[in-house]
Amino acid sequence: MRIIAAVSRSSQIAPQLEALELGEPRADEILVRIATAGICHTDLRAHAGVIAITPKPVVLGHEGAGVVEAVGADVRHVQPGDRVVLSGSSCGHCGRCRAHLPSYCVEGMHRSFAACRLDGSMVLSRDGEPVHSHFFGQSSFATHVVADARGAVKLPNDVPFEIASPLACGVITGAGAVLRSYGLRAGQNFAVFGAGGVGLSAVMAARIAGARRIVAVEPLASRRALALELGATDVVDPADGDVVAAVREHCPDGVD
Repeated sequence: MRIIAAVSRSSQIAPQLEALELGEPRADEILVRIATAGICHTDLRAHAGVIAITPKPVVLGHEGAGVVEAVGADVRHVQPGDRVVLSGSSCGHCGRCRAHLPSYCVEGMHRSFAACRLDGSMVLSRDGEPVHSHFFGQSSFATHVVADARGAVKLPNDVPFEIASPLACGVITGAGAVLRSYGLRAGQNFAVFGAGGVGLSAVMAARIAGARRIVAVEPLASRRALALELGATDVVDPADGDVVAAVREHCPDGVD
């Protein structure tokens, strides 16, 4: 099918909208009409060439949300018409996936950054030229995607797509760092440097975990205000001077 996608090519300042051909989903894939897509710094770094493993031309994007239009023969958990958010790709059968740690899948680097299927094939092309797809199993900077079905999670009807998109990476990264990777416990002190999407997700998770003090270090006043609204007990402007001293004003014994 013919779609429009934002294509990252070498020597381009920004991705450019292009008309591409999108192939059919395989047995373990789904076709999704994208409604919204978040922009992560990982996308920006991949476009800039900082993430060297990601080849070009490529369609980036890994915080997609939309409506399922078709499913492969082996897909059971979603069906056409379902509203979904698309997260990262994982194999589902390695030890880490079986332990419910898909972010540490043994195939994770390829599935996230290689921008192709495991067999090296791509589902996007322009005038016969292959365009790299499957960035984080989705490449959601497009009107439609063929995505790995395992990364699709059904959404309740009352969750707006623009709210759902950041759940795919930014929210689970910040919240997962606090609740899973670190395992913040009630009564501990916590500081986060940067109160963007990931940092604010960490703030909310720290509040849920029962942290005693939650210090958000952030240069933008609007984000500091939002951090306080979302659960931070204290905020620090790094432009004011010694950040460590400022944090210790709120947590004399330091943070955990």
